[in-house]
Amino acid sequence: MSKQKVNYILMMLYQFFMVITPLMTTPYVVRVLGPEKIGEDAYANSFVQMFLVFVMLGIASYGKKIIAMVDSEFGAKPDSQNEHKKALKEEFGSIFGIQFVAMWGMLILYLLLVTLFFKGSVVFYLYGFMIIAYGFDISWYFIARGQLKKIMTRTVLIRIVTITSIFLLVKTEEDLWIYVFANCFLLLLGQVYIWFFLIRELGGLSIRRENLKKHVKSILVLAVIPVSAMVYISVNRVVLGAVQGEVEVGYYNQAYKLYTIGLLFVQALAAVLMPRLVHFYETGEMERFKEMIAFFFRYICASILPVCLGVAAVSTALIHVFLGAAFMPVVPVIVILILSLFLAAMSDLFGMQIMVIRGQNRAYAYSGIIGSVASFGFNLFIVTVLASEGTALAFLAGNLVIVSIQLYFIRDLLGLKQIIKMMLPYLLYSLAMMACILAVPHVYSGSSFYTLVIQCAVGLGSYVAILFIRRDEILYYIIANFRKKTIVKR
Repeated sequence: MSKQKVNYILMMLYQFFMVITPLMTTPYVVRVLGPEKIGEDAYANSFVQMFLVFVMLGIASYGKKIIAMVDSEFGAKPDSQNEHKKALKEEFGSIFGIQFVAMWGMLILYLLLVTLFFKGSVVFYLYGFMIIAYGFDISWYFIARGQLKKIMTRTVLIRIVTITSIFLLVKTEEDLWIYVFANCFLLLLGQVYIWFFLIRELGGLSIRRENLKKHVKSILVLAVIPVSAMVYISVNRVVLGAVQGEVEVGYYNQAYKLYTIGLLFVQALAAVLMPRLVHFYETGEMERFKEMIAFFFRYICASILPVCLGVAAVSTALIHVFLGAAFMPVVPVIVILILSLFLAAMSDLFGMQIMVIRGQNRAYAYSGIIGSVASFGFNLFIVTVLASEGTALAFLAGNLVIVSIQLYFIRDLLGLKQIIKMMLPYLLYSLAMMACILAVPHVYSGSSFYTLVIQCAVGLGSYVAILFIRRDEILYYIIANFRKKTIVKR
């Protein structure tokens, strides 16, 4: 089995673990802390997110591209190991240096503002550890090099310790600070842990001022995307809290967490795909470049569309089981947000996997700016009427604008007719699956938990059955690779 396929399987397992662990703690935490404390945590988290985006800028995306380009350049030169290592050391050091400076600047500004406006809140101060943790996040280096085991080991270890700490120490509403400390401080320890692998691999850091300068402009252009995304994600939540109160932010935040869980599956393939796309583009293999893009879009349609419609169909039972009756107002919010998942997946492909690799950084930035302005303006107009549902609709609108603009700039690779042709069959399959799921409560009238389990089983079974009947190429591609793996083991 090729290294690319192994990495994809590892990333899928890693992302599956990332999905399962929040589902283990969320039902417990929301019941112990309650809507008010959950809302307080969501409000503080929204505030710190506005600083985190300035810490990472566009570094994760840009760093993966540069490191992948270095590997692609020296990969065909087996006798240039020392030069390869030196180039990696210099490029990593210059990119991380910008990240490190940004981290200190944002940490100082964050603590200053917290002292001025939230000095009575321990929770806000504890979130400062998250800024430091993001400042030392170098997972982008290992993802670019396909060294996923190191990240998986770190994450699994830290998640297990975090979950154990939450169950043992968080017992009442007054333990909110313990919950925040466990998440933020242990995240920081995980980032420190991965540095040992980097130092051993590169032998240290090489940060030079002249090397920093050559990356600053490109990073700042790409930074427009996360900064603008902050507007229609974090700032919209802050506006929601200011207009409707912290409880509404809590509702929105819980729905958004479920949305991000679905997004992890897209990022699993994207993390493995980008280095290969960079290689094909840099070596001029445009046909293979286009083939991988088409495959990735079909993968998005085959996997994300049924997730979107499936979650919308089970939303009532899902919220009742995992969040409890107190969070039932989350149901319409999660339905709106989960529909944004498909647009977010398309944006990841169009922007991160195509436009960044092709150097269309300015066009990529324009899409983010225009989409964010549209989202922010729409949120101001509708939040007073629809509260958290209005903020969710503003998020959906922002994603729609971004994808529309990006589609215009990559129309030479993926046209609208081609996209509709690839998407339509999976949309019909997903609608058929949704109908099967919605029929379950009319046949079975048990508890919410068993209803949810049966709905998930019926949904998955019906969708896979449809793919088999239609002899879908994505499904048969996965089966063929699984058979190859089995044969190799034997």
